[in-house]
Amino acid sequence: MPHRVATWFCLAVSAAAGQTPKFEAATVKPAAANDTTSGTAPVTTPGRLEFRNVTLRVMMYWAFGSGLSTAMNISGGPDWINRNRYTIDAVAPGNPADREFRAMLRGLLEERFALKTHNDTRQIDIFALVPDRADAKLGPNIKPWTGTCTNGKTPRPESDPAMPRCMGAFRPPGLILEGVTMIPLAEMLSTRRPLLGRIVQDRTGLTGPYNIQLDFDFNAATQPDYTGPSIFTAVKEQLGLKLEAAKGPLHVIVVDRASPPGEN
Repeated sequence: MPHRVATWFCLAVSAAAGQTPKFEAATVKPAAANDTTSGTAPVTTPGRLEFRNVTLRVMMYWAFGSGLSTAMNISGGPDWINRNRYTIDAVAPGNPADREFRAMLRGLLEERFALKTHNDTRQIDIFALVPDRADAKLGPNIKPWTGTCTNGKTPRPESDPAMPRCMGAFRPPGLILEGVTMIPLAEMLSTRRPLLGRIVQDRTGLTGPYNIQLDFDFNAATQPDYTGPSIFTAVKEQLGLKLEAAKGPLHVIVVDRASPPGEN
């Protein structure tokens, strides 16, 4: 059996046995002083994950969360986890799904940063994304996904409802998502806290997948002289959904201990 196939088989067996899957190899180094590349999510390709110039806190949001991790918070820990920046380059067996990459990163952070955490849950003010009509009929800007991506890329495997099968982005005329459940829509809206003031959580009960286009000028809507329709009106008229004030859970990862890693 070829080495990488054998390693992937071992990974699958370990996962089935409840063991945390691991990278084949990984380096964790302080970020280069002149590195201006950064982001809140890693670059992942088949068999590889790279985080560049990010803090431990940023890596934890991705490792312990799902999708955009908008319903999660990192609490506690030493102050350096918000300042010190690192670059991680890790090789994984096979072609892991998003959730498997996240599990492997959790294990790597626990090993290299001596990271110890515990979970907590808090109830916070949210907007619940729900159908506007009793019959759950959707608006004109939500359509069934075609099964292909307009950019020609291969759709992401159907493994995580929080991840778009194709893409999700803020770009003119507003917000565009392809091959999604309603979870990515709620999370993308959650990133606009200056506009909404609270996060959005999906309570539609709809699984899709859908193509969604919301025509709305998010940047202009935060300006004091804005006179266009509200985000609440746009969501209702275009998507057949509404944002209702509600209470919802916030998943909190509490850092009990962490230590800077040695260069490796």
